[in-house]
Amino acid sequence: MRSAVKPLACPLAISLACLLFGLLPTSLVDSLQYHRTEIAAGEWWRLITGHLTHLGWGHLLMNLAGLWLIWGLFPGQYPAHRCIYRPALLMLGASLGLWLFSPEVVWYKGLSGMLHGLLCWALLRRIRFQPAPFILILAFLWVKLAWEQWFGPIPGSESLASGQVIVDAHLYGAVSGILLWSFELVIFAPKHEDSE
Repeated sequence: MRSAVKPLACPLAISLACLLFGLLPTSLVDSLQYHRTEIAAGEWWRLITGHLTHLGWGHLLMNLAGLWLIWGLFPGQYPAHRCIYRPALLMLGASLGLWLFSPEVVWYKGLSGMLHGLLCWALLRRIRFQPAPFILILAFLWVKLAWEQWFGPIPGSESLASGQVIVDAHLYGAVSGILLWSFELVIFAPKHEDSE
């Protein structure tokens, strides 16, 4: 029972943080979202906290459903002693991508950048051991990302989110997932990774 609870600690912590942020007054939420001007003025926490803010309850619930779906699809992929830093690094990677390569993006809210990175990272880990189904899912993910870069958000996604979808965050999140997977592949030998 204890081992079953530990892997859920990370998505539970992220979910609770998002729910708490959702209960905050709008003015306070605005001080936590990713905002280019305020980050340039030294409010660096927005690089992380922006991912925990949302456009509304529909957007929040959609992102949390994605978080729990990804966690459920890849049991055993997230050991408790490493699961907190991975989402944080993916959030930071998506934010830095927006900062460095999408200067036209002034603001951003939501987990979707981190979720794309988490999915990409998990798929790459699984491909080493079960290539067939996970290569197809990874290919589908990159087709989706390419569609978004060429044609904009997937039809219907903005109405579900109740606002603008920042597709660049999805791309930078996914690239961050690849970078994180590559880094861990070098740092953690395969024998250690298998024992997780």
